[in-house]
Amino acid sequence: MTSALRRSGACAFVFQGGIIDEKRWAGDIPGEAVQVERFVRKVRGSTGATKVDIVAHSAGSVVANYYLKVRHGAPNVGAAVLLAPEGGGCDGVGSLAQYGITHPPITPVQVLQALPLMSPILARILPSMAVALQLAPGSDVYRKLFIDGPVTQKGVHYAIMATKNDKLATPAGTCSFIREPGVTNVFYEDVFPGRPVVDHSSLRSSPYTAKWVVKQLYS
Repeated sequence: MTSALRRSGACAFVFQGGIIDEKRWAGDIPGEAVQVERFVRKVRGSTGATKVDIVAHSAGSVVANYYLKVRHGAPNVGAAVLLAPEGGGCDGVGSLAQYGITHPPITPVQVLQALPLMSPILARILPSMAVALQLAPGSDVYRKLFIDGPVTQKGVHYAIMATKNDKLATPAGTCSFIREPGVTNVFYEDVFPGRPVVDHSSLRSSPYTAKWVVKQLYS
């Protein structure tokens, strides 16, 4: 992805936030958004650019949206290209797959909606789930991102690519797409039929995805 962006003429910087125990984006979402804010300020200062473009994947997309909307970073950004992001339509089933649980009779999101006090309890018992629980309905982060007004911000071009093979951001597409005016929402499989199969993780490293990202930034 970085090589494709640089070949296109972009001045590409790689940023990883919220690294805890060698896991990326494992910290507190509002705190990670502050890290993004500082990094964008640094990039603009060092390059002289008025605006930057953001290319983010999975949980990084959530932090990017928090920066754009809640931290009011939109005036500093021209485009946000998001790959397999988690959004307001996720059911949480993908988070159970790592424990070998598939096709549960009731989704995690449905459980948390029925028992809202369970989220803070689980966050204390299972710290590794704390970030995921910030994206559950009823959380402050969820409310600010997906309930209090539109996700998209004025002046920013949003483009989203998901994959039908996503087993983490579920349901595929429903979890990732932002159904708001002006947003480009596509499935990798529809744009590149017959091309090598990708999943939630490998979508970001596909050369075809990279070409699509470049096109979004320069179209």
